[in-house]
Amino acid sequence: MKRILTKIGILAALFVIAVLVISSRMNKQTTDNKTDLEAASLPVLSMEIDGNELNQLLGYKQEMQVDFMRDSLTPIETDKEITLAITPCGHKIKSVAYEVRTSDGSKVVENAKIKSFSKEENTQKATFAIQQPIRMNQEYSLRFAVETDKETVYYYTRLIQRAGLNTDKYLEFAETFYQLCLDKSSRSELTKYLETDSSMNSQSYTEVNIKSTNDMVSWGKLEPQLFRKGIPTIKDINETTGSISIEYMISAKDEEGNQELYHVTDFYRMRYTQARVMLLDFERSARQVFDGNLPVITKDGINLGVASKEVQHVTNQNADIVAFVQEGELWSYNKTANKLTRILSFREDGESDIRYESTAHSMKIIRVGETGDVDFVLYGYMSRGSHEGVVGTGVYHYSNDQNVLEEKFFLPTTQSYEFLRKDLEKLSYISTQDQLYLLLEGSLYRFDTQSKEYEVLKSGIPKDGFYVSATNAHAAWMEGNDANNTTQITEIDFESGETRTITAAEGTRLRAVGFINEDLVYGIANESDILTDASGNIQFAMNEVRIESFDGTLVKNYQQEGVYILGITLQQGLIELSRANWQDGAYVEINTDHIMNNVQQEEKAITVNAKVTERQGMQIRLNFSSSIRDKNPLVMVSKMMESQENRTLNMEVEKTQDGQAYYVYAKGKLDSIFTRPNEAIVRADEQTGVVLNRAQQYVWERGNLKTRVTMELGDIPEVFKTGELDTDALAEGLGSSGTVLNLTGCSLQSVLYEVSASRPVIAKISDTESVLIIGYDPYNTILYNPVTQETYPYGLNDSTELFQSAGNVFISYIESID
Repeated sequence: MKRILTKIGILAALFVIAVLVISSRMNKQTTDNKTDLEAASLPVLSMEIDGNELNQLLGYKQEMQVDFMRDSLTPIETDKEITLAITPCGHKIKSVAYEVRTSDGSKVVENAKIKSFSKEENTQKATFAIQQPIRMNQEYSLRFAVETDKETVYYYTRLIQRAGLNTDKYLEFAETFYQLCLDKSSRSELTKYLETDSSMNSQSYTEVNIKSTNDMVSWGKLEPQLFRKGIPTIKDINETTGSISIEYMISAKDEEGNQELYHVTDFYRMRYTQARVMLLDFERSARQVFDGNLPVITKDGINLGVASKEVQHVTNQNADIVAFVQEGELWSYNKTANKLTRILSFREDGESDIRYESTAHSMKIIRVGETGDVDFVLYGYMSRGSHEGVVGTGVYHYSNDQNVLEEKFFLPTTQSYEFLRKDLEKLSYISTQDQLYLLLEGSLYRFDTQSKEYEVLKSGIPKDGFYVSATNAHAAWMEGNDANNTTQITEIDFESGETRTITAAEGTRLRAVGFINEDLVYGIANESDILTDASGNIQFAMNEVRIESFDGTLVKNYQQEGVYILGITLQQGLIELSRANWQDGAYVEINTDHIMNNVQQEEKAITVNAKVTERQGMQIRLNFSSSIRDKNPLVMVSKMMESQENRTLNMEVEKTQDGQAYYVYAKGKLDSIFTRPNEAIVRADEQTGVVLNRAQQYVWERGNLKTRVTMELGDIPEVFKTGELDTDALAEGLGSSGTVLNLTGCSLQSVLYEVSASRPVIAKISDTESVLIIGYDPYNTILYNPVTQETYPYGLNDSTELFQSAGNVFISYIESID
């Protein structure tokens, strides 16, 4: 018996030892390939004007498309001198070269090396001058190539030579203003700059503007301190106005004395007149940095604090696990396990560094598994990690059991984040079969993330003819290049990869509108009912609206005798129809009607709610349907799985977009993209912005008008002096020297910008007559009659009425870059 017990003891000991050895080896294998995100390492550049630091630039490891790099604008005087400062961040700077190109990137104007630098504390500075002649009032691209002891890094800004810009005044005002707001004793000084409107007052620090109260602008009872100083970035500047953005960090104490951090962006649009700066527009957005170590879990859910109401969040089926994006970070909360996990963040705790605070990236959560696994897409500028200094799109899987983040696929691009975002916020989807679908530069791609094989499913997609469901699981597009002459709509299911085609009956045309849930909404119009109104706008008069599921099942349709639908607006669970009757040879609008969504969505177990507090103003919260008992969660930070396999696909994205693209920049960022210049100008006017074309030329600027202009007839293209309203004929006459701009529907005040820029404007005055606007003064337009060849003044008010009565039909052009 004793021997048996001894043998059992020995066997048990051997078993324990074996388990310990195997466990040790397994643990070593599973921990050796887990790591923290690599620290930021690239140098930082900035410009200087009169000793003021501005336009802080982050580095790129690949050469970018210069016509997309519009984050900052560096103005220079007639001496063309530029002062550059480099913070090496631990690198040895071996050489710095610069290159000046035309704004579209097609021609190199100058390239050279900067010969000498001076050292000042932690920076190296150099002043150099552009040697080659450059045009006044024309933008150029300026690229720096910094050769370090490890690699070459590229930095981009825009360059413009203009006189009388008052740059130093604008920089001083912006820097003084945001710091005055932090000083309660100076709040009275702010009043003279504000246009407080109590009817438009917001209680959220994410939505502060020039119409807000003095109390909101000066931070109310938040009582913040400056945590990281802001460096101004010039967005646009001309002889009339200047636009500057400043990003900075503030800190505040909560009720228990814990430190909170906030990322703040201020935007200023200013005019310098009569020895003082006038504030034309001001907007501020403060977003709290989510910190799981603060008391953020409440009995109702998660308190996000000062945040946008549009919180991206996705739950698992049981709705006890939620993944959410907050200020550039991805978090998840498991209610059952009471665990809060920071899945991905570029921030570094305790660091106040622009590289860690960069928000030039976005995430899209695709799905959350029942065990807490998360699939998501990350896209934009990678400010740290293995892809530091690269703009791209990555597919990631977070394993909850292992608390590990794995990169499954990465696609670099030479587009800037702003342009990449416009594509991918419309479509980026990963199927359960690891198929990645992206909309990139007008083409729909499908990538196999495992094999890295890809195909273009559709190229040449117009920006206003592609629609995606809310979940991104379905998309549809109109075939052809004319949205008013579409006979076929294609819809795709991204999970199955299958497509279906909707074909118009003979004599009819189709128009896709969007999705309600996962059902496609489209309209049908008789070809004979599609007309052009007096302003030259096409009226697509639909006689039926259909809602169909992917299998072709008709969910609902709308059709009334004698009623035409001229416009369709989709809202959550509701379709609004702009309707008209045919009367006296024209469409006459009648009252709107609605289609209610009969498919009832399941009541969400997690909802976004707002609560107004005395100290923070409006707080945003993710509330669960049932109470949370334990408010002290386990807080975890994920590790990154290191892979020996190369997950990066280097490929050239097909550039199928034509030159007819017009970009609206407003409030310091890319606002929207249009294919028609008139629509872009209307939008820019609403947002007090600017319009640029594909070559990055200014098509239109809000408020930048000369006081008076009269053009010489000899400087006007011969084809424009005919007063021709046929845009095709005008384009043929201009040839390669310029591009025709159809500005129909814009106001006279807006089109006078073209005249101020020495571009004539053809204006319709009747069904058979047109004139050429060749100048103006404070009281008159200066008109040229193509028939009589006479030039004469015409009162501004009379001109406005004359052109309006003819439908505000205006045509101008923009010169090609030489």
